[in-house]
Amino acid sequence: MMDINIDFNQPYEGYLWMSNENHPQVFHPESLIDRQLFEGHNPFVAEGYLFNHEKGISISIKYVDGRYRIYIDKVKPSDFNSKDTNRLCYLTQRMDDSDALWAEFLRYWTETPDPACHSMNVQEVEKELFVGFKTKEE
Repeated sequence: MMDINIDFNQPYEGYLWMSNENHPQVFHPESLIDRQLFEGHNPFVAEGYLFNHEKGISISIKYVDGRYRIYIDKVKPSDFNSKDTNRLCYLTQRMDDSDALWAEFLRYWTETPDPACHSMNVQEVEKELFVGFKTKEE
């Protein structure tokens, strides 16, 4: 069995898309994730995004070449209003939810010297972290 470094005792908001499903399983803010979803070889979790609001934990899950790629990042409350981040909302598709859901992400920017710009600093995307769902774009 693969080592899955997700704390299954914590509640999450987000989704997990199983390899044999046409729609992802949607989890609302106080949902617990069943560890057994990750224990089988088939079906498997093809992709997912989870966010724990209380601890600010953002999780990205991809299943690639027979292995889970799980990235866990901490989102600080100050990140939501930082000059180095901006919010992005994407309208979700094929979610089995009665209301339209918008997946919300924080995009983190970092300055790096660019040799193509005479080594001046340019803004580059460092990462995008899932931070939950909204029912409308703001």
